[in-house]
Amino acid sequence: MNSSPENVINNELAHVYAMFEAHIELQKWFKDMALAVCADLKGLTPDNELFARMIADKGMRCFEANFNAVVGQISNLDPTFQVACREGCSYCCFSHITLVPQEAFNIALYLAEKLDASDFEKIVEVCVEGAEGFDSAGLHEFTMKYFRPCPFLKDNKCSIYEVRPIACRNWISHDLGPCIKSHESKDCIAVPQNAVIMIQKDLIFAGQQAFLDELGINGHIASFLPLMEQVLTDYEGTYASWLSGESLRGQMERK
Repeated sequence: MNSSPENVINNELAHVYAMFEAHIELQKWFKDMALAVCADLKGLTPDNELFARMIADKGMRCFEANFNAVVGQISNLDPTFQVACREGCSYCCFSHITLVPQEAFNIALYLAEKLDASDFEKIVEVCVEGAEGFDSAGLHEFTMKYFRPCPFLKDNKCSIYEVRPIACRNWISHDLGPCIKSHESKDCIAVPQNAVIMIQKDLIFAGQQAFLDELGINGHIASFLPLMEQVLTDYEGTYASWLSGESLRGQMERK
């Protein structure tokens, strides 16, 4: 940790740069966007009890603005392009997803505010069940075999829609057909994605990781259910571990 923000961002976006190696101007734009995300967090300090929530909120707002702008530009260039995702469509809500720690803490706070003790305990139980086998299987095998309804999916709608992870916001489709086929195959069939749209989440994560790295905090993405289990079963202990720079359950690092 404690590399320069630019070095952290370049490392976090290496896979993105590789996708656009013939477009140096796009690589620069991606880096500048991530640097702007990092700069927007300056002034936030871990001694603020809402530190994680504030980072998550800023990330969501920035992502939505960028996402809408990019989709708008693509639609202008291709009038036939449209986002097929609609309320009540939940084909992708069975897939393995990732989130960053600040999102996990924000979701936990949201649940504590919205649910009574009984419903909260039920959610915890489902998350514990969903994360079962992670430690013995390992991240790769857990990810490859994962196919189950999200514990927050209720009547084909997201019960944490307001605070859902950026990965969920970014995972969009322009054709419902492949989504259905992918779901029926238990994710063995890939859903075509627009690369410029899909890397918008990475710009947010890279910028936030650069900011957290300067504070000695690990902001890398993590497997959704293993991290949610840890946060929901021991919020204060997990939060303290995170602020001290420890890696949390399911976290991954760029090589």
